[in-house]
Amino acid sequence: MFLTSFQTTFGAIFELVLMGAMGFILVRSAFVSEAGLKTLSDLVIGLFLPLFMFVEITRRFSFSLYPDWWIYPLYSLVIAFIGYACGAFAIKMFPALTHDMGEFLGITTFQNSGYLPLPLVAALLPTAMAEEMFIYIFLFLLGFNMVIFSFGVVLLTKAKNQKFNFKNMFNAPVVATLLALAVVFFKASALLPELVLKPMESLGRCTIPLSILVVGGNLASLKNTDLSHLKALSSALVIKLLMVPALFLGFILLTKPQPLLGLLILLQAAMPPAALLSVISKNKNSGDHLISQAIFYGHLLSIVTVPLFLVLYWTLCGKPF
Repeated sequence: MFLTSFQTTFGAIFELVLMGAMGFILVRSAFVSEAGLKTLSDLVIGLFLPLFMFVEITRRFSFSLYPDWWIYPLYSLVIAFIGYACGAFAIKMFPALTHDMGEFLGITTFQNSGYLPLPLVAALLPTAMAEEMFIYIFLFLLGFNMVIFSFGVVLLTKAKNQKFNFKNMFNAPVVATLLALAVVFFKASALLPELVLKPMESLGRCTIPLSILVVGGNLASLKNTDLSHLKALSSALVIKLLMVPALFLGFILLTKPQPLLGLLILLQAAMPPAALLSVISKNKNSGDHLISQAIFYGHLLSIVTVPLFLVLYWTLCGKPF
């Protein structure tokens, strides 16, 4: 059963790898420039993903169906805190890691929460379950996006006078989620005509394939040949890809949440470092060599580690389908 489940899960992830490879080749061959890739990434984050979130939430979410909706953004904070705590503990145990402390903690704290989980869920789950999981992921991203664009900016900025900016918490995906929740709360969904929702849905559905192309393109543009930070790199990836998901797998076995919630928790805990870390680091003109390497090698290693933890979850807890 373990081997069969691993093959199935690995096969689904390998399909995404092939899509990502197209993005990698497009950028590496200069068919798509880095400026073009940034524009595409901005469109995914600033337009396609918010539209996808808004339409899916207004059509499929209700506070009666999801009375515990608030727990999903809360789990995003818990996963980030555990990753940060594990990174901080490693720095305390190995003081040499303090040289790259901000980048190191960013890697252990923030995972690829949207670009990979959305297409992975679409590939692994039946349609009805995948659509329910989309709602879970969008609610999870509500907390994640608030934290990475506020605390994450402070963490990756080397300037000592960098302050926590609450305005950064309200980015396009967060605003889209809050707006959709408000529409549902005030029962205003009926006021949104299909003439408007249909094109929004069509554009939103571009999120899943384009997000994988962006991940592949970002990997092609990263600097990953300099391994002078090998100890910090290997330590950060052991924490991110093995320690954090192992801790949350144990948590799931102890608490026994409903299957899809357990899958969400483990999936998010097992994800490689967030590609957004490189964007934030570059925008703040801080060193990002360690982050670039961690994103590149973390995504490569996750081809094996993510199926491994998913199969362990399904073997120990049972598949939800």
